[in-house]
This record gives sequence, C-alpha cells and structure tokens, in this order.
Amino acid sequence: MGTGDKSVKLARVASGMNQKQAAELLEISLPTYAARERLPRSFTIDELKTLFDNFADEGKSILKGFITDIFLSH
Repeated sequence: MGTGDKSVKLARVASGMNQKQAAELLEISLPTYAARERLPRSFTIDELKTLFDNFADEGKSILKGFITDIFLSH
C-alpha cells in the first residue's frame, strides 16, 4: 500500500472529520465509506468533489495531491 492509498483518510483526519461524518456527506453507509477509504480509487469523481468541498484547507491540499496523482501519474 503506497502513501496515496491513505490520502483520503489523511485528508479527512486533517479536516477534523470522522468516517461517519464523511459517509453522511456522501449519503452512503459507514461500511461503504470505510471500504472506499481503504481503496480510495473506488470513490467517484463526484464523491471526491463533495469531500474536497467540505474538507479544511489542509485536507483539500492532501486530497488535491491524490487526485492529481490519479490523473497525471503513470
């Protein structure tokens, strides 16, 4: 598991949010959110946008790096 695999969790924690709060933002169950956080490339772009819009500045910066890595690496 690379650092990018933990980026959504790191961004969420940096934003002072727990998994339940993030799941509620996305209108998904807590188990579904937890599964996606373990495999963050399974989030949809709309879900990532919702998280980004609700994260604090530090969380946004971490999430932006993750998203950039998805589209601009390899």
